[in-house]
Amino acid sequence: MNMIWQNSDNIKFEIISEEDTGRIGCPKMVKLLVAKTKYDLVMFLGDDTLPQPGFLKNALAAMATLPDGWGLVGLNDQTDRPIATHWLADKRLLPLLDGEFFHTGYQHCFCDGELRARCEELGRFVFAKNAVVDHDNPIITDGAQYDQEKYKHDRRLFCDRRRNGWGHNIGAVKLGIGLPLTDNKVHTQFFTSFTCMAKPDFTLYLPQFPGQIDLVRNSIVSQAINDGCTHLLMMDTDQIYPVDTLEKLLNHEVDVCGVLVHRRYPPFAPICYRGKVGEFKYVGDEEMFSGDLIPVDATGCGCLLFNCTVFNEITQPWFEIKYKDDGSPIGEDIGFCQKLRDQGFEIYVDTSIPVGHLTEMEVNRSTYEIFKAINGGKGK
Repeated sequence: MNMIWQNSDNIKFEIISEEDTGRIGCPKMVKLLVAKTKYDLVMFLGDDTLPQPGFLKNALAAMATLPDGWGLVGLNDQTDRPIATHWLADKRLLPLLDGEFFHTGYQHCFCDGELRARCEELGRFVFAKNAVVDHDNPIITDGAQYDQEKYKHDRRLFCDRRRNGWGHNIGAVKLGIGLPLTDNKVHTQFFTSFTCMAKPDFTLYLPQFPGQIDLVRNSIVSQAINDGCTHLLMMDTDQIYPVDTLEKLLNHEVDVCGVLVHRRYPPFAPICYRGKVGEFKYVGDEEMFSGDLIPVDATGCGCLLFNCTVFNEITQPWFEIKYKDDGSPIGEDIGFCQKLRDQGFEIYVDTSIPVGHLTEMEVNRSTYEIFKAINGGKGK
């Protein structure tokens, strides 16, 4: 408290503190303390923060830059990111935030993420880089970890609430489309089919950094769920898509749904399996080409629509390349399908959606001989 007094720049304020003896958690404690305040502006500081010179003056200066001079100011606790773990807020925000700065459904984590996100949506958030507080966070200073079950609970709650418009838009679809680019090439046929494909409003996601395919897919998923997408369509850029691809996939209302994609190499079979890794069997042709929606245990992620709730139930990283005992790789897409099945999620393939898989094939004498064999011995 002495640090606050020493760095207050003679600004009139009150300090209200209370120990969480009942272990009710930070969000509920904040709501309790805010109710005891008498001024229009409220600042939240944890008991593990050390305010630096001028922090309060700089926070107030940042507040003045917001529309009509009020909103939420994120303090700089030196994480090098514009966050709202500690903040200065105007009480006029409370009616817009359902009466509480930190939603009390959270046990500890992600409440600050929701506060910042909602104020950003309202156009009433600013980060005060010069309002510095040292955050002596035990998770950083001594490696202590938050309770993992509470962390999972809070992350799931954050994702669910953001998808549902913070409890005000339940059931609405917010679509993300991810293009898992691993190089600089995009096929013309893909671009044309993607442009022509019927699509509702969507947000396009590209990898935040180049890398191998599993890292690229994880980057796209992280962006989509942090933005509150209810659905994510993962679309590889070496494929050709029918115009009604997305319309059909969304109509099924299942957790995970793919399309009929063939391998690019012999035997060129559609990537639809039943069984487990190492014991997979292809779905038979009669069922494969039936035009029906069929259940499978694994398929490729070249064109796969996810209900984003599935990502809450699977430990990160979602996608990862692993290896069998004999050293052969297990693709990141097949491995993720196994994780989905282990969690009890159903995977479907709409066999009425044929997606062409683009490839570059070398033409040589062997190609010529195969053609002759197919053509009854005639090479021309």
